[in-house]
Amino acid sequence: MPKRRRAILGGRSNAPRPEKSWTRWHEHAACADLPSQLFYGSESESAAERADREAAATAVCAQCPVRCQCEAHAINLPEPYGVWGGTTEASRRNHRRWARTQAYGEATRAS
Repeated sequence: MPKRRRAILGGRSNAPRPEKSWTRWHEHAACADLPSQLFYGSESESAAERADREAAATAVCAQCPVRCQCEAHAINLPEPYGVWGGTTEASRRNHRRWARTQAYGEATRAS
C-alpha cells in the first residue's frame, strides 16, 4: 500500500503542479509567486495579526483574474485552511453551515 501523505500547516506550495484541467487556473493566480505565509497563518498568531494577514491576502485575491475558480475550489473541495479566492477559513465555514441549513430546510419542506 502506498504511503499516505499528510497535510502540512502552511502547505500551499509554489512548486509546479501537475497538468490537470481543473488545476490550470493555478498558473494564472495572483498569489502564484507570493509567500504562502500571507495566506496561511501560524498557530501562534494573534487575532489582530490574523485579521491583518487575512486583509492583505484578500486584497491580493480581489485583484486576481481567477478568483472565482479559486473560491469555487475552496468551497467545493472543501479547503479547511488559509485564504482562498478571497474567502477566509471562517467565511467558508459559515458558508458551509448556511448551505447545510438551507438543504435541511428544503428537505423538511419537501416531506
